[in-house]
Amino acid sequence: MADVKAEKKEKEARKKRHERRVALLLQSSAEKYWYPNQEESQEGGWNAGDYFAARVWNTDKITPIPPMYLTDDPSSGRPRGCLQIVSIKIASIRGGLRWPIDVFGMVTARDVLDLDRKRNIIFARARSNCQTITEKDPYLLLTGPTRAVVTCMDPGTIEIVLKVKGATESDDRDLSFLVLTLKSGGYCSFDGDYNSKRSTLKLQFHHIYQAVEATISVQLTCGSSLPPGGFQGVFTASTANIHNAEILLLAFKDARLPVADDGTIILSRRVVSVGYGRSDRLKVSILARSDEETGEIDTGDALVFIPQKHGTSCGVLNVGVCKMQVTVAWSLLP
Repeated sequence: MADVKAEKKEKEARKKRHERRVALLLQSSAEKYWYPNQEESQEGGWNAGDYFAARVWNTDKITPIPPMYLTDDPSSGRPRGCLQIVSIKIASIRGGLRWPIDVFGMVTARDVLDLDRKRNIIFARARSNCQTITEKDPYLLLTGPTRAVVTCMDPGTIEIVLKVKGATESDDRDLSFLVLTLKSGGYCSFDGDYNSKRSTLKLQFHHIYQAVEATISVQLTCGSSLPPGGFQGVFTASTANIHNAEILLLAFKDARLPVADDGTIILSRRVVSVGYGRSDRLKVSILARSDEETGEIDTGDALVFIPQKHGTSCGVLNVGVCKMQVTVAWSLLP
């Protein structure tokens, strides 16, 4: 009897802790979470899809739930089904459009973690900050999701609103309007082509049955330095249980590795989902090319992490004389 009372008391205490966390999050600014490595928000990008999103869920607010939500206190969380957002490719265009195209708009996920389905930003570009898409490089540069996208029988949505910039606003063209139902299990693997009047999108989204959230950060180690001529390359993440699905964390060109004053490498994207308890692994890789006096030199390194329920895992990537510490913050889902 005493054990039952103690268990009930502990459950009530966990519930109150969770409610306090939510209250604190609602008081804080959501903007700093959607694009975690930059101070400027892309409100113009969000607004590009407001008129469309309002037809599905009556809110244009951004999810207040940050990444690493339960990294330090896992008591109120658990592994959950998640959608791995790998890539969005503009596979073809038609209807009078010609490569290259300047694309703006928004891609969002609305899941069960927000009761009113607030937006979890995956891609957002204002008209004044388009991404130029070419036939040779047809992928959207994703900056999210900002936290794990949870799948559940209580459905949410994936919403895609993309436009092509014209000479004037009146010349702008619709590229793709797409709404997909976000549900659990086999209902939630959007790995295929989606046609519209002016484009075909190829989505690579995969369902993970029981997952934890991994938030990745990379920092130059103390005393480490970049090659004199700099280098270019890519950071990627992948998981063992999903084949041929590399998630682009950062692509840097023209010897311009974006590094903050404290040595933190500014990733375009940093949140992925990893299966828990099914021998899944998270792999973080770098492939780089430096142009030294002896000619172009290709180099790379990779780290493999075992998923955890909370806390952090660390490792060091070696790229020539440059050493980079990778930290993965693990979190269960509420």
